[in-house]
Amino acid sequence: MKQSPGKKKATRPGNTAGTEASIQPATSGRLKTWIFRLLLAVGVPLGLLGMVELVLRLVGFGYPTSFFLPAERDGQPVLVQNNQFGWRFFGPAMARLPEPICLPRQKGTTTVRMVVFGESAALGDPQPRFGLARMLQAMLELRYPGTHFEVVNTGIVAINSNVILPIARDCRGLDADVWVIYMGNNEVVGPFGAGTVFGQQSLPLPLIRANLALKATRIGQLLDSLRQSIQKPPLDRSEWGGMEMFLNQQVAADDPRMPAVYNHFEQNLNDIIAVGRSHGASVVVSTVAVNLANCAPFASAHRHHLGSADQQRWETLSQEGIAAQAAGQFAAAADWYRQASAIDNDFAELHYRQGECAMALGQADPAREQFTQARDLDTLRFRCDRRLNQIMRQTVSQRADSRVTLADAESVFAAHSTAGSPGDDLFYEHVHLTFEGNYLLASTVAQQVEKLLPATVTAHAPASQPLPSLADCAKRLAWTDWDRQEAFAEIHARLQEPPFTHQWNHSAELARLRQSLDRLAAASQLPGINTARQACRNALATVSDDAILHEQLANLDDQAGDLAGATTNAEQALALFPASSEDASKLGVILAKQHRYQDAVAAFHRAFQLNPRDVWALQNLAQSLNDLGQRDEAIREFRHALAVNPRFGLAWLSLGSVFEHLGRQPEAEECYQRAVQNRIKRLPELTTLTQFCERHGWREAAATNYDELIVLNPSDASLYVAAGQNLVALGRHAEAEKRYVEALKLAPNSIEAHFLLGLELGRDGRAADATDQFREVVRIRPGLTEAHLNLGMALEHQGKYVEALAQYEQVLQQNPDNALALSHTQVLRQQLKQSP
Repeated sequence: MKQSPGKKKATRPGNTAGTEASIQPATSGRLKTWIFRLLLAVGVPLGLLGMVELVLRLVGFGYPTSFFLPAERDGQPVLVQNNQFGWRFFGPAMARLPEPICLPRQKGTTTVRMVVFGESAALGDPQPRFGLARMLQAMLELRYPGTHFEVVNTGIVAINSNVILPIARDCRGLDADVWVIYMGNNEVVGPFGAGTVFGQQSLPLPLIRANLALKATRIGQLLDSLRQSIQKPPLDRSEWGGMEMFLNQQVAADDPRMPAVYNHFEQNLNDIIAVGRSHGASVVVSTVAVNLANCAPFASAHRHHLGSADQQRWETLSQEGIAAQAAGQFAAAADWYRQASAIDNDFAELHYRQGECAMALGQADPAREQFTQARDLDTLRFRCDRRLNQIMRQTVSQRADSRVTLADAESVFAAHSTAGSPGDDLFYEHVHLTFEGNYLLASTVAQQVEKLLPATVTAHAPASQPLPSLADCAKRLAWTDWDRQEAFAEIHARLQEPPFTHQWNHSAELARLRQSLDRLAAASQLPGINTARQACRNALATVSDDAILHEQLANLDDQAGDLAGATTNAEQALALFPASSEDASKLGVILAKQHRYQDAVAAFHRAFQLNPRDVWALQNLAQSLNDLGQRDEAIREFRHALAVNPRFGLAWLSLGSVFEHLGRQPEAEECYQRAVQNRIKRLPELTTLTQFCERHGWREAAATNYDELIVLNPSDASLYVAAGQNLVALGRHAEAEKRYVEALKLAPNSIEAHFLLGLELGRDGRAADATDQFREVVRIRPGLTEAHLNLGMALEHQGKYVEALAQYEQVLQQNPDNALALSHTQVLRQQLKQSP
């Protein structure tokens, strides 16, 4: 209806234009009030937290969490490794160090920069200087001599994809050309895994990442520090304990936590690739090869709800199979094992034994499948399994990106192995690669890397040209029998510890390593050391700025007694790796051997500054101060080392020695007792402790230490001799005799071992056997009076008076006043006169 002209519009009661105008400002004001309150509620706490974070940083609390730290070398900006990187994931006490790195901030114009990601296998354990990164560098340098290859090794012991992703994010600014990913062995046992000992297990992935993001702040580190001070870890988790730490962390293949492990791995892998690609790096993902043929499962478990009657029947069948297998009746053993598997097919060791039987019967495919099953069912999950490798293959195949490629190391290793099951020719133990294994892995990866290199690089080498040979790479990296012997000695020591001692084929593997060490015994002697030194010098002639070669040569010079050369090479290594605490410590040790204690003190100070958990640097610092006569300063540093690690046995030993020298006997005695209680597992220091125990008459402790020394250095015949002498002092003559026999296997011309064994045989009434030993002594050293004298007595006990008399007369020719020889000579002459 139209409104009449001049007529006002009607309004509802109480609804006026003036009222509407008054409501709008009121509503706006309330909104602003709520926004202000919200900002106040959120902003003030955030502001306070920001202030706390800033204060903590200003006062120096906490530690940096990025993988790289800025530094300078020769006035040029570089990136070095962060030695505290692992603290966020493992805690300071158990964190492992990255390898030394020193990388120019600006990549050279003729440089190809690559990054290798992974765990200890990618690192190159037990000898990173011959690992994947080094082998790749050598291989590509030799193939493309006009190009400089920088291969950055970011591998760290015990990490997994939850740690590798943050490392990858820290590599975004490197301007790397290629990323290489070789990971998967530690997904269960590494940080946040279902079987980890490093903090919380099996968190949801968002919580894992939130946890790590919080610990990247100083506030988060403060909270974590407070938590650790309240919740003290058990002794077996208070410091690094190797694989033995995981004995109680068994995870079955059907554990309900395993799907999360696989999902986390897949997501982390995708995210690592995405980070690399978004920052211009091509990516090579490699499947992971493991030892199948010579690595029995570490632990096995029966299927769930297996009844006692079925388990007893399973045990009976299994034992029948074991007996048949031991007798070489492999077909019969396989049949027994098949019957057992029909009852319970989840027991990992049963599959491994079936694999061995199939291998012995020439059945390659069944053997490989059984070995694979044994790996996948192993409840101590230290090896990459089938599902993880499938994830890697699927992840690469699903990406429509030619700059992401797969290196299928698992398949390549199978193709290069007997019956398709890789074994001890390529692996030292479960996953760590021999020199030959690293070469095969590097060549597998290099073939994919070559596809991703620019044409300006690849044009210099025909595609038909083979990759550099194993011998070529060995020459470039200065690999010799000395290095092989060192690696086998390290692995031999490892295999003396759980969980390796729980493997059913442990004795066979130990014997194999023992044979290898025997074959390489000469490499550890001076001629072998000199051969290795020359190999290093030859390699350095072409790459004089190779810090790792300088490290190798410094170590070899030291062993050869060339301390001047060792000093020069250690200084050069430290100049090239300015953040290497190990190189600083090594330099300090070499300087101390030359009695340059003041210079050694400076080197050890530097080492500890670079790694605030380096108790060895503090120990050597304290010892150098003690050698300078600065007793109070030495005591302070020994106590400092023990504050860092109260279970550091050598510091207790050394501190006790200082107290004893100062006449503070009660304090010394307490320190010595603590030293014996806290095991020392490094060769030089354990030798010191063993000798100390002998001097103080602690023979039982010395015997234990000698056993451990022999494990650490099984090729040293003198250790067996010394151990035998200590056992004699304990009255354990039969054990002493065995030690002397072992010494003679290593050193057949050991005069001391022959002589001491002769004494033990004579004491045991075995005069004829004792005679053989003393004859050997006089053959090797004809002028040894004691040998002739004891040979004479051994012959006399057998009634061989004429021969015995000849030995006594030999003694008298050398020493006419020898009362014992005179006495026996007189008696024998009288007996011979009276005899017919």
